[in-house]
Amino acid sequence: MLLGLRKPIRLLWGYVAACVLMGFVLACAAVWTVPETAAPELFVLTVGLTKVAMIVSILPSLVVIPILEWRRVRRWYGYAIYGASLSAVASILISGGVERPQTLNLITIAVCFAFLGMASATVYWWIAGRFAGRCPVLSEPE
Repeated sequence: MLLGLRKPIRLLWGYVAACVLMGFVLACAAVWTVPETAAPELFVLTVGLTKVAMIVSILPSLVVIPILEWRRVRRWYGYAIYGASLSAVASILISGGVERPQTLNLITIAVCFAFLGMASATVYWWIAGRFAGRCPVLSEPE
């Protein structure tokens, strides 16, 4: 019974770890840009921004991850492309760049978030994606 839960648990841990990395890097960037914040705020910001990353990415991930599992995509670049595109689009939508575009700032934000999305997708791939499509076949007693 527990062997059947290995794959969903691995997928969940991969998703959570990718979101934690995203939250931590965003929290570090926030602390770096606002130097008067202290170290305890780094933890609080990491938790808060991890929640934001999970909320923003849950619906696209519920669509893309099963497709990648079904197609048995085990290559890193498949996950990196998905992470980069999701982060770039989400950063543009969240920053409000669609209503009042400032080209240089918008491109900088999208590129920075794309690299962060690639890093988070790499964490997901390392934990769960490189095993995509593998499932232990258990023979039932007859």
